[in-house]
Amino acid sequence: MYNRGIMSLVFDVQTVSILIASISVIGSAVYYLLETRHQRRIRQTESIIRFSPWFSIDAKGIQEAIGNVHSTQYTDYNDYLSKYAGKPEQISLKLLGNYFEGIGLLVSKKLVEEDLVFDFWGDVAESVWDENEKVINGMRKDSGTPYTFEYWELLVKAIKKKKIALNKKK
Repeated sequence: MYNRGIMSLVFDVQTVSILIASISVIGSAVYYLLETRHQRRIRQTESIIRFSPWFSIDAKGIQEAIGNVHSTQYTDYNDYLSKYAGKPEQISLKLLGNYFEGIGLLVSKKLVEEDLVFDFWGDVAESVWDENEKVINGMRKDSGTPYTFEYWELLVKAIKKKKIALNKKK
């Protein structure tokens, strides 16, 4: 009877060690899947940044573009075109639009954290959008491309939503 107890105890230890080994294998597989997914996301982010010329703009270029865009004064899209078509102000708006479009794409695909973009670019992305929404809608209508700067617009909506939530907390 004593021997059967020892066998039972040995069997239980063996079962536990097999169970631990199995859990280790499953844990390793889950870790590998998560790490593979994370690496894929990093490669996607790097690809978007590498393929987009808008992300290679230096700080001076961004500042000049912001200044050019903020200096415009117009009543509607046609007035904007008559004053700024082909000029640095229009080029700057398109440059910033493409830049914020790329950032909006990264945020919408969850390749960049929304909070980071909000803290870093929130006010600028929103103010440039708000000041030029009429022009952007005119561009969309003129070109027949209703999705021009779609991700920039989604980014601004997310920024506004976050601001509302933060103001409610205060």
